[in-house]
Amino acid sequence: SCQSFFYFRVSKCVLKMGSLTSFPPELLAHILSFLPGKELGTAAKVCKAFHEASKVDFVWQRCMDREFGVSCSSTPSPREIYTKLLYNFGFLLGTWQIEIKPYGGLVHVKFDNNKLLGLQYTAPHDPHVDWPMMVKELFHVMLDEEGNTIINCLQGPQGPHKGQIPLLNASSARFCSKCCCPDMHRHSQGREQEFLEWCREEMGMSEEDIMFQHMQELLFMKFMIINQYQFCYMYRRLTIPPHVPGQLISPGLFKGTYGSHGLEIVLLTYEGRYIHCKKITGDPNVPASQLSVLIDTEKPLILDEEQQVDREELVRVTEEVNQEDEEKNGNSASTEQPGKGEGSGPGKEVSQRPVPQTQPFAIPEGFRERGINYPKTCKLRLCGTGLIAGHGFTNPTRTPGHFVLFDEDNFGFLWLELRSLSVYSRVKEDMD
Repeated sequence: SCQSFFYFRVSKCVLKMGSLTSFPPELLAHILSFLPGKELGTAAKVCKAFHEASKVDFVWQRCMDREFGVSCSSTPSPREIYTKLLYNFGFLLGTWQIEIKPYGGLVHVKFDNNKLLGLQYTAPHDPHVDWPMMVKELFHVMLDEEGNTIINCLQGPQGPHKGQIPLLNASSARFCSKCCCPDMHRHSQGREQEFLEWCREEMGMSEEDIMFQHMQELLFMKFMIINQYQFCYMYRRLTIPPHVPGQLISPGLFKGTYGSHGLEIVLLTYEGRYIHCKKITGDPNVPASQLSVLIDTEKPLILDEEQQVDREELVRVTEEVNQEDEEKNGNSASTEQPGKGEGSGPGKEVSQRPVPQTQPFAIPEGFRERGINYPKTCKLRLCGTGLIAGHGFTNPTRTPGHFVLFDEDNFGFLWLELRSLSVYSRVKEDMD
């Protein structure tokens, strides 16, 4: 390997020529800074000069920046931060999905003030998709004054307490965090007060303010299930693809309205001719990790306002476009088989009609939009399907709908069977 060859050549120079030992320490440190951090310990054993050069902060700071994209202050030293913190726990950096069935969750781990900090991002209060995400600290991993690694759970009203992140089965794709002090999560005034405060945090209102019994039941069920998981979370890594020229809308995380379930988070990606919107958070009907919305980029629609306000006309036009596509491309291009058609990429048209840059947008009479202030024009309308199911994810079915692109950061989905509009807005918080 390159490292072995490096050690062999350096060892020969040191033993036979002694030339490198006469190099200024700054130059030796610069040379060593090109090595991976995990190899620096081996290089430090070559000779005393290498050992001293390997202690220079610049060497470790460069490794941290190259391997983890982070930097630290001088105390603790970059060498301590790398060897005692990042070497074992640096893989935590990035964006993760919490595996809580059926609700899921979104977590981002960042390096902040010389520690790894796990932050949970939850959607704002319904129906405000344009509001910032709500953020809550879950855990941190840091060094104490003696240089020992400590892990604290940050959940609950009683402050930081001991936690664990077992490394035995951890990987760059999955890990778990554990709380060692469950009692620290309990509210001093009892479970009822704990539930009421959770309702205010989750919905921006108390249980008494929620008029519909169905919503109260959904909230209570969510509270009970999340409380069962909160002492041991499992995480799965999320990868957000970069933007590719020609895509209709850049991939990324979006907040969307889901009726009585409130706002949920989806990840928009591409697969062939299709746009996928996978749930990162979910609900008892359609849980997290399911493909909520599937859009066919080769089925554009151009509708006048009179057509748009007539649901039966929307259904008729949708069926006509789907039938036209099946006749042209065969069943392999249907939306039931995403990614398996011969699509040439986003934006290819089914009909010969040009798709304008902007067109009017209106929702049909009798559709629920729940007071959302949606735009009255859109850039594009495409056929797609949305996933619906009964409680407990029973009888899941893909139902026709329309994807409506408003701009780079906002889109909607018209659920033709449910007679409702979901609006989605990009998550703009920095999770790089």
